[in-house]
Amino acid sequence: MEQTILEKGFEIARDLKADCVLYCAESKKDITMAQAMELYNEVSPVVVITDKKLMKRDEREIFLVTEIPDLFEKIRISIAGAMVKEYAKGDDMVVFIDTTGAESDNAIITMRASPLIDDGVYSVLSHTGIIDPMVIHSVLRIATQLGKKGREGKPVGTTFIVGDSGDVLRHSTQITYNPFEGSYVDISDKVVTSMIKEYSRLDGAFIISGKGKIVAAARYLESGKDDIVLPQGLGARHMSAAWISKITNAIAIVLSESDNLIRLFANGTLILELDPAELG
Repeated sequence: MEQTILEKGFEIARDLKADCVLYCAESKKDITMAQAMELYNEVSPVVVITDKKLMKRDEREIFLVTEIPDLFEKIRISIAGAMVKEYAKGDDMVVFIDTTGAESDNAIITMRASPLIDDGVYSVLSHTGIIDPMVIHSVLRIATQLGKKGREGKPVGTTFIVGDSGDVLRHSTQITYNPFEGSYVDISDKVVTSMIKEYSRLDGAFIISGKGKIVAAARYLESGKDDIVLPQGLGARHMSAAWISKITNAIAIVLSESDNLIRLFANGTLILELDPAELG
C-alpha cells in the first residue's frame, strides 16, 4: 500500500508539473523505496523526517524536531521548511505525500506554498539562530516520555526553558538547591531522562542552554500578563512560560499535569500543542 501511494503521488506531481514534491519517511527503508522508483529523479522529491538518524548531508531533506499528528499542520510546517531551505517559493504548487501512519491515514495533498503558511512555527523550531534544533528535539522527546509514563505512575507537570539562558537566569530565581550547578550534563545524554524525571518533583523550571547544557532546575520564573493571551483553563505555569518566552529569546516547553499536553511558547505566543499519546 505504501509503495502504491508513493508511486501515485509521484505520478500526480509529474502530471501537475509540481514545483515541489514532499514525501514523509520514518525509516531508511522508506527512503530506499522512494529512491528506487522510476519517477524519483524526474520529480526530485524532498524527504520530510523526524528521526535525526535519517539525516544525510547529501539528501534533500526537511527535519522536523517532533512528530506532528495533525496532517494539515504537518503539511504547513513542512512547506514552510521547504521555503526556508529554498526548495519551494511563494505560490509554488506543492505535492505532499504521507504514508507513515496507519493505512487509513495515507494521504496525497496538493497545496500552494505561501509565506508564513505555518504562522512561523518552523522558523521558531528550526532556525532560531541561538538554539540548536536538536536540543528542542531532545527536550520534546523527554517531555513525551514523561507525558506517557509520568513519575511513579502519576502525571507530571514541568517546564523547560530552552535558549538565551543568561537572560532567562536574570528573569528567574532559584527556589531551592540547583542539582545541575557546576555540572556539564547535556540534554541529549542517555542518563538525562531519569534525572529529569527525578528532579521534576522540584517546583520551578528547567533551564537549558541553546547548545543543550542543563543549566539549572527549580527556577521560579518571572511572570507578567501584558499582551499574553492563553487558551481558557491554562494557569500560572503556562503564563510564566509564555511571559519568559516574550521577554527573552528562549522557547518554553510545558508539560501540563492536568491535561497531559505539551505546549510550546515563543515570543509570548502558544505556537504548538502536542499530545504525548499520539507521538511515537
